[in-house]
Amino acid sequence: MPDDPSPALTPARAVGWLGLGVLLALGALWTARPAGSGWTWRVAFVALSLGAAAALVALLRQRTPTARQVLVGAVVLRLAVFPMLPSLSDDGYRYLWDGLVAAEADVSPYALRPSDSGLARWQDRTEYARMNSPDYYSVYPPLSQWAFRVAATVGADDWRVGWLALKALLVLAEMGGVVALVVAVGPRAAAWYAWHPLAVVEVAGQGHTEGLVVGSLGLVLVAARSRLPLASIGATLGGLVKLYPFGLLPAAWRRDRAAGVVATFALTLLLTLPLAAPGALTNAAESLGLFFGTFDAYAGPYRALKAALYPALGDWSGRAASAALTGAAALAVLVATVRDDGSEDALRRVLAVLVVGVYLGGATLHPWYAVPVLFVLPLLKHKNWLAWMATIATAGYLEYEIPNAGLPVLVVGWGGGLALWIASRRPRGDRP
Repeated sequence: MPDDPSPALTPARAVGWLGLGVLLALGALWTARPAGSGWTWRVAFVALSLGAAAALVALLRQRTPTARQVLVGAVVLRLAVFPMLPSLSDDGYRYLWDGLVAAEADVSPYALRPSDSGLARWQDRTEYARMNSPDYYSVYPPLSQWAFRVAATVGADDWRVGWLALKALLVLAEMGGVVALVVAVGPRAAAWYAWHPLAVVEVAGQGHTEGLVVGSLGLVLVAARSRLPLASIGATLGGLVKLYPFGLLPAAWRRDRAAGVVATFALTLLLTLPLAAPGALTNAAESLGLFFGTFDAYAGPYRALKAALYPALGDWSGRAASAALTGAAALAVLVATVRDDGSEDALRRVLAVLVVGVYLGGATLHPWYAVPVLFVLPLLKHKNWLAWMATIATAGYLEYEIPNAGLPVLVVGWGGGLALWIASRRPRGDRP
């Protein structure tokens, strides 16, 4: 990820580069086929995505865009992939199912498994037929559920309409985060996220709720520019999408004081109570257990620690490794919070440590999990290693189609990231 200043991006060059970006985005739209469509489609998609990321690096090394160019480019690229169906991931069908259950069955998504006989009336729907894990309760937090419900209501007669409605909500929230990023770090640094193919595809294309997270974290970035308790509001809304942004609350409350605490509890109660159901916490915890020591997609530190612990712990090594890494990430956030001096830079430091720590300590790192990492990259001093790893995460889709592709992707992504990190720690005079 380039850091050196460069000449301005002229309007003519901007049009040319945007045209190339749109062509690559349309290529991604065309090649983003569901698993089972053939490995050549998946390889083509990954190649186009990585090629687009390389083109982005080349552009930002040569030219500095204006804020308007960044925002216009972000919108156009997202419109190009907006027609995508849930092709690379089937999460979208689960999102729509949860919304359908709430909107039509008037049942909390935390109350019944999709396969429960009480929901038989809706089990002939496309959402059910194509969703994942029908025998597990929903794990998506309340703010996500409200977005799902709105989308399902709009698409009551056609799931495709609901799918587009959901993505429209996510993109609107995400673009709010992009605007905040431009304001906070400047257009050139913000362009890395706004134009990155992974961010474009995962939110506007595949409709992942990381778009809501980005919008929420954007409020934290610009909190110092408002008298409202935006840091607390952003951390709370983000936590009601993905849980881990709740880790920002101590730093946010330090700044917002009583107003921040009130905002957090008011938003939490307002968005959570209508979804309450007997056993909801137990049900969600049961399903969340799947993510701790069960899956290990693209998780370098987790895989290494699990292998090291296996001789001693056997089948428990995965859960032990996950617990240890989660604890390490929590400790890093605690240290950053204790060192918080109340400044805007300190708040951003806590935010970056939280997002990066959660990612590095994850046991399951699907490609879209890297979206918030891309968002906080401009806040880091040394970032090339992490930019590499987040970009290569897209190649994780190969594992869904090609047996044994996961290990080479992990080695290239994490191995390359480690090499770049080591290089970043060396004195400049010692670098080749």
